[in-house]
Amino acid sequence: MLNPWILDGLVILAYFVLVIGIGLYMGRGERSMEGFAVGNRSIPWWAVLASILAAEVSAGTFLGTPGEGYGLRNFTYVQLAIGTILARIIVAYVFIQRFYELRVVSIYEFLESRFGRSTKLASSVVFLITRALASGSRMFVPAILLVVGWQLIRDVHPDRGETLLLYTGAVGFLVLITAIYTTFGGIKAVVWTDLLQVLLMYGAMIYAMVTLWHAVGGWSVVTREVKTSPVDAEVVASRVQDILKKSGNSLDEADARAQATTAVAAESEETARTALNFWDSGFEKDPVKRAEIGFWGNVKKVLATEYTVFTAFFASVFVTMATHGTDQDMVQRMLTAPDIRRSRRSLILSGLADIPVALSFTFIGVLLWVYYHLPANAARRPEGDYFVNFILRELPPGIRGVMAAGLFATAMGSLSTALNALATSFTRDFYLGIFRPDAGEHQQMVAARWCTAFFAALLAAIGVGTAWVKLTHPEIRIIPIVLGSFGYTYGSLLGIFLVGMTTRSRGSCPGNLIAMLLGFLVVAVLSDLPNDLGRMFGWHPYTPPDWLPIIEFPWRIAFGTVVTFAVAVCFRTPPNGLNTRLEGR
Repeated sequence: MLNPWILDGLVILAYFVLVIGIGLYMGRGERSMEGFAVGNRSIPWWAVLASILAAEVSAGTFLGTPGEGYGLRNFTYVQLAIGTILARIIVAYVFIQRFYELRVVSIYEFLESRFGRSTKLASSVVFLITRALASGSRMFVPAILLVVGWQLIRDVHPDRGETLLLYTGAVGFLVLITAIYTTFGGIKAVVWTDLLQVLLMYGAMIYAMVTLWHAVGGWSVVTREVKTSPVDAEVVASRVQDILKKSGNSLDEADARAQATTAVAAESEETARTALNFWDSGFEKDPVKRAEIGFWGNVKKVLATEYTVFTAFFASVFVTMATHGTDQDMVQRMLTAPDIRRSRRSLILSGLADIPVALSFTFIGVLLWVYYHLPANAARRPEGDYFVNFILRELPPGIRGVMAAGLFATAMGSLSTALNALATSFTRDFYLGIFRPDAGEHQQMVAARWCTAFFAALLAAIGVGTAWVKLTHPEIRIIPIVLGSFGYTYGSLLGIFLVGMTTRSRGSCPGNLIAMLLGFLVVAVLSDLPNDLGRMFGWHPYTPPDWLPIIEFPWRIAFGTVVTFAVAVCFRTPPNGLNTRLEGR
């Protein structure tokens, strides 16, 4: 009898061959840096729209957003999409206009024109480091499916070290495939493969949602089950290990299990009360407790809650302004449109398309929770990676392969653009800007391709490092890793860009550097970064004072932006620092 996994393998192999073929064909004949980076600004707006969606809907979204729906049993995560639409309008009419006027290839060239070389280089370095960390950490996500699939096919249960080796191979394979067409095809290869990958992602998303809907028995079953408060054994087991680590193993396992069971039961009851909610104010819901903690206590609770109406209408606006206005990865594909009007159209429409995508993936997570808590399926509930296990264990052969290809499509779509953006930024800002200012078009192209290969290796290494963190800390959720990694630094970037965009004579290179550093330090303290890093190694550097708010990841960019902007505007731009191209402002 034919092994059923062979059919899935053939489907995935066909996908990889098709993607590489399309990428190399569409990117053939590139001879200039402008063609490699922005496709000679000749790509149709609807293809740019698909490419923006491909970058946004990463593998972290494909698996992480269902994880949010599974863990929260509500739709509060979707609130963030509201702020993204408001932010896109600002970016479209403020940021993109300036980039088109100056015809930049690296968006940090605007900062050199406005302030000087030091600000450009510092901002480019922030982008290179942050984008490498964010995109590299995402590569751990699609590798989950390859690793779990390998375990099912071979019927093995590897230990932590063997699992890390599997992740190393899986991450390396996916990065290598993506790097092949990105290195030789440039941005055209990225955009046109993104179009295929978005279509595949949408198909996989809709199929998963419809299948789960029929499997659980419809809306009446969903509304009944999500209001229950089970204490899941796998959640308790994970929490026990966390408690033991925090106590420095001073507690015995029985006491830790009792604490974990009590905590998980209380959290499950709270989750059941907010099940299927779309909105959350973030304030204390109990009137007595709300009065006890007072105004500042409620403010702290709002800042410590990931998804609220305040993050929807305020924090997420800053997040999207940063990711879509100051990140070479995202802006570069917008600059491939023939003119600013079509670039704006693709950007704003992508925001509208984000809402059903976020809603659908979150709903998949809610349906997964219901599915695995039905009595008939409870025995098959995995210890984690619920969507991956559903794809591999519950779907028929062939369909599994298509779903896996959909996951790989989201991963490769976001990775290919990151590689192209990283290579473009380094080549324009450092290779051409410092090392070889007289380099011709061919030399820049060669440098960009070598940079693509280098960053591919770097991102693969970061992906393996993320796998190690997840294996040693299984309680960590994916979405905060993906979104939180750039929250520490992109506020500094956005603050400097806003100074440059909204003022004529404020901001200077020394002042900008001070402002960016202070913005990062404030966010690091408010997000408790030192303790987060210390916990990975069993160390607790300090205890924050009770009055200090600890902000969740959606707020990091907002606080970083406000601090950076406020400090940077205290410095006046030197008279010789104002570029004549900006005098029209």
